[in-house]
Amino acid sequence: MKKIVLTLLAAIAVTCIWAQQPLCPVKEGVSLLYVMKDAKGKVKNYSRQTVTLVEGSGNNLTITYLSEALDAKKKPLANAPVISYTTRVENGAVVIDPKSILNSISTAFPTDGAAEGTPMILPANMKAGDKLPDCEMKMQITVFYINASYTNGVCEGEEQITTAAGTFLCKKTKYDFKSSAGIIKSNGVIHTWYAPGVGVVKQEMFNNKGKLNTYQELVELSK
Repeated sequence: MKKIVLTLLAAIAVTCIWAQQPLCPVKEGVSLLYVMKDAKGKVKNYSRQTVTLVEGSGNNLTITYLSEALDAKKKPLANAPVISYTTRVENGAVVIDPKSILNSISTAFPTDGAAEGTPMILPANMKAGDKLPDCEMKMQITVFYINASYTNGVCEGEEQITTAAGTFLCKKTKYDFKSSAGIIKSNGVIHTWYAPGVGVVKQEMFNNKGKLNTYQELVELSK
């Protein structure tokens, strides 16, 4: 009986730790290296996100990152500046503004240009079947204008994901997306796996015919 009680207490402790951890990095100095690959597994580019400042306390934080775009050999991309952006944690939920989303999905061409719209909100305690708020954005990359929307968001549950950076128990989300950049239009489905205290571990983007276009994985994590 004593062993059973101890096991239950340990499980409760882990659950509490999970609930207290937002789905993003929360420690200054954390560096995350991502690889972007095409459907055939060929490396397209890399990106590095580094936490430079964490302000606030508890479940309410403002986290500042530096984002650097790298080529397929992990060398800085020409004419792609290192940029700074922020993510908020409000009552434990990660609030990603449009500029942050732009930086996460357009790692080959980061920008500090104009971006506006409604944020993506990721509750730390979301569970399978929970609906997620729609997200819409308008942004500018140099002379190009992009409109994008994420709708029908849902948490698909928890899943253990292993990458070169380690093994993580993640919350998996699914969104329908639409985007336009000039005359170029696309739509499909995007799946993302988020680990508490880490953020994005894996992301897969499919076209409207269900074919995988690109995927991104966390390959290095330094704390």
